[in-house]
Amino acid sequence: MQFLLKLFKALNSAQSPWQVTLAITLGMIAGLTPISGLQNAVILLIAFLLNIHLGLFFVSAALFAGVGYLFDPWFEQLGYAILSSEGLQGLWTGFYNNGFVRLTHFNNTLVMGATVVSLLLAVPLYLLLGFLIGRYRTVLARFLERRPVLGTFGFLKATTHLDPTVRWWGAGLYVAGGGIVTAVALLVIDPLLKWTVETGGSLALQRDVRVGAVDTDFSKGAVTLHRLEVAGKKEGVDAVSADLISFDADLTALLMDKVHIEKMIISGVGFDTPATLKKSPAEAKAATSAEGEGSTFALPTFEFPDPKTLLAKADLQSVKVYNDAQKEIGEIKARWEKASKEELNADGLADLQADLDKLKTMSQSKDPQSMIKLAQEAKAFKAKVEARKKALEKLKADFDNDRKRIAALMQQVKDAPMADYNRLKSTYTLDGNGALNVIGGLFGEKIKGYLALAREYYAMVSPYLGSAGGENPPEEAVPPRGEGRWMRYPQTVPSPDMLVALTQIDGLFKSQAFSGTVNDISDNQKALGRPLTFKATSDGPTVKGLVLSGEDNRLGDTVKDSVNFKALQIPLDALDMKPVMLDKSNLAMTGTLSLSDASALAGSGSFAFSDAAITAEGLGGKTGEIVSGILSGISAFKLETTLGGTLTAPTIGVTSDLDRQISQGLGKAMGKELEKYQGELKSLLGGDTAAQLADLKSSESGIADVDKLVGDQNTMLGKLAEEAAKLAGGGAVSDKLKGALPF
Repeated sequence: MQFLLKLFKALNSAQSPWQVTLAITLGMIAGLTPISGLQNAVILLIAFLLNIHLGLFFVSAALFAGVGYLFDPWFEQLGYAILSSEGLQGLWTGFYNNGFVRLTHFNNTLVMGATVVSLLLAVPLYLLLGFLIGRYRTVLARFLERRPVLGTFGFLKATTHLDPTVRWWGAGLYVAGGGIVTAVALLVIDPLLKWTVETGGSLALQRDVRVGAVDTDFSKGAVTLHRLEVAGKKEGVDAVSADLISFDADLTALLMDKVHIEKMIISGVGFDTPATLKKSPAEAKAATSAEGEGSTFALPTFEFPDPKTLLAKADLQSVKVYNDAQKEIGEIKARWEKASKEELNADGLADLQADLDKLKTMSQSKDPQSMIKLAQEAKAFKAKVEARKKALEKLKADFDNDRKRIAALMQQVKDAPMADYNRLKSTYTLDGNGALNVIGGLFGEKIKGYLALAREYYAMVSPYLGSAGGENPPEEAVPPRGEGRWMRYPQTVPSPDMLVALTQIDGLFKSQAFSGTVNDISDNQKALGRPLTFKATSDGPTVKGLVLSGEDNRLGDTVKDSVNFKALQIPLDALDMKPVMLDKSNLAMTGTLSLSDASALAGSGSFAFSDAAITAEGLGGKTGEIVSGILSGISAFKLETTLGGTLTAPTIGVTSDLDRQISQGLGKAMGKELEKYQGELKSLLGGDTAAQLADLKSSESGIADVDKLVGDQNTMLGKLAEEAAKLAGGGAVSDKLKGALPF
């Protein structure tokens, strides 16, 4: 009711109509713009500074905010068209590179569209409202002249009081309100940042993250975190903790919606440290650990299997060769059986004999015409005989080739057992490439576990390293109502949105002090022109000469991550690889590891173990005693590793001279048993071969005697050709023609 009274008084007063129309117009501009920016703060200042009706301003802003929500899709499309216009790209690029202008959020499609529409409507709305208010006052004055009694109610009574144009107390109120908001922000910024780090960190790491306290210094743009803890798997023990994290932000970059930190210091880093802050239960996480890998890998018992059992299970090449030879010889046999029935039968000779008999009949005639025809028929008969002889020669050549192929198959069957024997002998020969080549396999399984763990951490960190690309194009999809698309333009001086130029870290790892630096952490390396690089060192009485260095390079089309590592001495705790246990040792290492596009792996490393104590579990019998004795006498060994494949499916090659040392010891102790075993294996293979060859020879003997068949047919063809020659040759036909002709 009070607002309505004030509204009627404002409309009925002698004040200038602009005070009412400007309140509604400014409210319209503020209401249609959904995302607050610098322009909204300016409009609010004008509303407080000029002596307009504040009630009308706020009601108008609320009213037009609802209207704007209905038209948001059209505003967004208009803003997108304006911001993506080719002719205006230079203007928007200049605005985009000005931090002060960026505070207006002009590059949001909804803000741009709504602002343009509100400005286009502002002048017509202002003029229309002024006209309507003028008409309203004229009509109301006439109405009150005819009914003076209504003026006694007060709210329809005209007044001649004029308010000042500028409302200085309003400007003071605006400044005071801004100061109060700033003071409240300063009071809540520290707990707000603390809550943000704890909540965001816990969500990203899937572990409970706790912060002791946060201090901010706006004059320096500095933020300090006192004590940060990341919960571990065990209750009351932190996986990672830090006593102090401090950094200073570039306030100029903040105006450009960028976070640029020149230097970050992380000190007092610890691992597996007691929790000192209030801890919520850590989230259960099914992660593949290095300790869980390889638990199903069993060390052989070193007992030789029974030779017959071995041959029954082995994939013998001799069996495959024999089966293939048996099949092919069967095909050859069937082919020549068919040829003997179809091409070497007596039917062909019978036809030729019939033709010869016809020639003999024709030779009894004394008719000249018959004599001439006899000569022609005899010539054709000779051609048939010659064609038959050539066909028989080809059959003979094909048969000879098949006989040679059978001989070659028989030789392959004869040679295959020796190849099988050499392969099986190598498999069960006690050398570094034989039955005891398992130490490298055990370490390979262990490395797979480490890679699985590294893959999980890489997946957590990778999103925060940014992409390899430059400016991201705007999304083409229409955003939800009330939101717009943020357009991006080329930067005059390209720089990433997020940059930590230098990070210095120091702390303890299992009582060993370490320090490191990370350079150029950014979300856009192409804009920065430099990759992320890091280096960590530790050199003390426990760990000596440890150096880790590498880079995350996203400057090209391919993301390349690389790590170089080196250490002179690292004492290792017990390493359980089931059934081999490395109770203690010192490790020296050097190597490289690279990863391309978070997938392709490549790397190599050399690892030297010294002062080692090695034991084996689950070995029984004589060989178990021998192996245990050999392992107890080994205190130093080396590993050479190679990595390939992908991060999800790595290929790992590990060779170790520990295999050779164990094999040499076992080879000496079990040499006689090995020779006896190999002799029995060879004998069994040889016996199988004799049976196979006998079977193949039996199949070969069943092949039709093509040589005899071809020879018999050639003999008959020779006789037929000879008889035909006698009929047509020797002048017999010529003599009969002379006797029959008159000349």
